[in-house]
Amino acid sequence: MRNLLAIAAFTLVAISAAAQPARDLVDANAAARQHARDIDPALSLMRNEADALSKISEIQRALSGPPLSSIDRAFHLIDDYSSALARRNLALPHEQQIIIMRAQRLLEEAHTTTPNDYSRFRDDFHHLAVHPLQFLVTRDMQQLMSLVNQYEQMVNSVRIIETQTINAINGSAIDPTRQ
Repeated sequence: MRNLLAIAAFTLVAISAAAQPARDLVDANAAARQHARDIDPALSLMRNEADALSKISEIQRALSGPPLSSIDRAFHLIDDYSSALARRNLALPHEQQIIIMRAQRLLEEAHTTTPNDYSRFRDDFHHLAVHPLQFLVTRDMQQLMSLVNQYEQMVNSVRIIETQTINAINGSAIDPTRQ
């Protein structure tokens, strides 16, 4: 979340400091393309966060069977996921990285020594990995929805101008003085 906010704040400051107001629609289109490039890292980060939550949820579901086979499957899932993160150099905010590492440690310990109270282990996994990640992704989702709302407001403004422009074009086409 902090990374997402930092990227968004930096982007807004950079755009405000470097960008001049668009003088015409050519400038406005160029500014929109630049803005899309500027916010792409934050959107990629959000996709990675959603992917991490999906993977942790899949791992939690894997823990629903018998202890030995479930822990083994979950251990391999998180190990494969962690390797894929490193191999593809995917970014996750620091808080989410900590949760993934905590989940991996829990599963490594359970893989080494099967927990005596398996239902407690699953509950701990849920409360130490799933819930915190859900909270952080939900918090970031609120920021994403705020961004969506801002874009929807801009789209509505552009649609109003589009309608006015079409009406003006249509009005000029039906000039009664021209036969």
